[in-house]
Amino acid sequence: MSTSLRFLAAVLILFLVSQHATGQPIMRIPLKTKTLWSTDDVALTNDNDNTYFGQIMVGTPGQPFNVLFDTGSFDLWVPSLKWPKPRSKKYNSSKSSTFKRDGRKVEIRYGAGSLKGFISNETVEVGGLRIKQQPFIEATEAPGRRIYERPWDGIFGLSGLSKSSITGTRPIWRAMMEQGVVKKKVFSIWLRRYGDSGKEGGEIVFGGTDPAHFTGAHTYVAAEGPHNMFKISSFFVGKIDTKVCSKGCNAIVDSGSTYIRGPSDLIEKINKQIGVAADCSNYDKLTEVISFTIAAKTFTLTPRDYMEKRNGKCKSVFAASTTDLWQLGTPFIRAFHTVWDHQTPGTVKLGFAKSK
Repeated sequence: MSTSLRFLAAVLILFLVSQHATGQPIMRIPLKTKTLWSTDDVALTNDNDNTYFGQIMVGTPGQPFNVLFDTGSFDLWVPSLKWPKPRSKKYNSSKSSTFKRDGRKVEIRYGAGSLKGFISNETVEVGGLRIKQQPFIEATEAPGRRIYERPWDGIFGLSGLSKSSITGTRPIWRAMMEQGVVKKKVFSIWLRRYGDSGKEGGEIVFGGTDPAHFTGAHTYVAAEGPHNMFKISSFFVGKIDTKVCSKGCNAIVDSGSTYIRGPSDLIEKINKQIGVAADCSNYDKLTEVISFTIAAKTFTLTPRDYMEKRNGKCKSVFAASTTDLWQLGTPFIRAFHTVWDHQTPGTVKLGFAKSK
């Protein structure tokens, strides 16, 4: 064997060994502008920067549902056969060989009303990862008719708690960690802007991060509580320090929200300072930046990050909350690639890096 052939053989062996040495693979879930399904990944849809969602499979054989991946909630729910919306996807337990009955009735309260249903247990597949005997809600009643207008069927809660504070069941991300379907107890989210070029609308990685979608190192902050709450401080509008978060404000990252919500008095000041015209007449002249500090690192949002322009109308994504809690929704995640790190027992860290 020549020297060159020996070299190529060695490279091939090292490659194969490295593939097997990693154990369970990192699972990348591309978020695309079309909804597709394969046994290897889930393709999710960016709905005009409103929501990001994609398919999972429930049961054996799998029944497909489009779900909103929501870091702000605990439970997985999909429509049951009793779901009142006609011509919608509905889970049918009689067509699955892995269904196990539970039957407990549950209720999730939303601002517009309550979602009601009952608990069942099933095999759930997401991005080629199979989670066995996962408790989920078969929804029977909707929290208002507006939910029928949504382009997704149900919600996939991404809480890492050992038990849902609403239903008392084990959240699916917790099950994924406990069943060992991911090697590292980490997931990360990158979201693309709808107007940017490219097929992918974003990406969720279960088991790690994708370096292609962020620049620089992540800044990590310790989080606590059921919604992974952390502190932000030094809130600036342009060069003006609002002083509102000088002692620290509580915040969460909520992938199920299309806004950045905060205390009404500060939100009013921010939107007044931004000064966008509803008819977008001054959109191209907007220069004000909004910045705040997380773990001694400054994070800055530009007009491109915080403005919503649609059908000739413009508005800010900053919206008033009924509490003092800041909710950093998809506009924040589009600007900053976000990591949820559960590797240290009893501790959750969130990491943020500039998206690219």
